[in-house]
Formats: sequence, structure tokens, C-alpha cells
Amino acid sequence: MKKILGILGGMGPLASAAFLKTIYECNTTDLEQEQPACILYSDPTFPDRTKAIINQSEEDLLIRSLVKTLEKLTQLGASKIVITCITIHHFLPSVPANLRKNIISLIDIIIQEILREKKRYLLLCTNGTRQAGIFQNHSQWFLADEYVILPDEADQSTIHYLIYHLKKSGYQDAINFHLDNLIKKYSVDSLIAGCTEFHLLTKYFMTYKGQNDCIIDPLLAIAKNIRSLMDNANI
Repeated sequence: MKKILGILGGMGPLASAAFLKTIYECNTTDLEQEQPACILYSDPTFPDRTKAIINQSEEDLLIRSLVKTLEKLTQLGASKIVITCITIHHFLPSVPANLRKNIISLIDIIIQEILREKKRYLLLCTNGTRQAGIFQNHSQWFLADEYVILPDEADQSTIHYLIYHLKKSGYQDAINFHLDNLIKKYSVDSLIAGCTEFHLLTKYFMTYKGQNDCIIDPLLAIAKNIRSLMDNANI
């Protein structure tokens, strides 16, 4: 039976739609029938994850929506699920274990990439991810933290603003200018797409700048390795 990847998207819609496109761009074959089978469930009505963390508002509604949608994807035949939002990973401990076990964690993917490359990275994430310590709470953070630079408070606010600008307007050249300045300011080798909205910029870094390793993008990593991830019972 062919394995199906479930994608819980809509947070935001442009990033999850771009992820589905990336999967097929990275897995072209002679036969269309050999390409990965995916189900994209795009639901932009999820409560704002950062507000839920910082203001402790709508947490119960968010968790109920998360569980309900994961159940739907499972019922539709998804054997593995990617949630195209990093901030919502904070709420995964509240998801029943039978649903949680099929989720491919974006945090796991990022930490694995950091430990494989061992470069200096600047973490780009929402204020909610930063305040909740989503990366710092990972079991292998103690191995990865020496390679990760956290922006100062002012730059963190700017990054959060850029994320919401991406949600609303999609890719724009002006955002690249801000990121280039951050790379120079913090003297880092690469960036961490600690928010899935930055998937919209990955092609810019890889194509226009001609650099294949200047950003850790978990959605790109999954797209490139989807077959092995789908076959790995431990993921």
C-alpha cells in the first residue's frame, strides 16, 4: 500500500502551498505515478500561535483544532504528518500519543541539521517560539546551542514583523535586504528557518545567491528526503 504524507497547513497558507510544490520539484521522476502521494489540509482558521503562548489565549481551542485536524488526516490515510508551523510544536505534548507518534518534527529536523553541519547559525523565529523556548526544550539542545545565535530583542521584534509580512504578502526582495544585514551583523555562516514562512525565501538563497547551505529549512530537508522519512518507523 502506497504511503501518504499528510500536510497540516494554513499556518500560513502560502508557506504550506509552497511546501507541497517543493516536494514535487525535489522528487521529479520519469513516471508521474512514482511521485510522492500527499494530502494538504490547509486551515488558516487556527488561532494565532504566538498570541496563544504569550497571552495564554485560545489555547484550548487551538489544541482541540490541532487534534481534530490530525485525526482527519489520519482517517484520510496519512501515515506520516508534517505540521507546517514551528510555533505550534509547543502544544504537541497536549496531543494524544497515538496521533503524536506519526508527526515528523520540524524541530528534530533542524537540530539534526545543526549537529551535522556545526556552523554558526542565526535563529529566525516568531516571538512565541522564542518565549516558549521551543528549541531550548529539545532533548539535544545542549549539543546544538553552541552553534546557534539568538538575535537581540530589537532584532527579534524585526524578525517577528518580517514573518507576519511574509504571511500577508509573500516573498518580497526587501526582506532579503534585512536578512543579509542580520547575517553580517551577527557574523554567522547560515540562518535557521525557525518559522516555516521563511520557506518562501529558500529559493532566493539557493538560486539567486548560489548558496546551497546558507539556510537550514526543515521543509526543504523533508522534501528532499521524503522517501526515507516515510519509510523510517522512528521518525
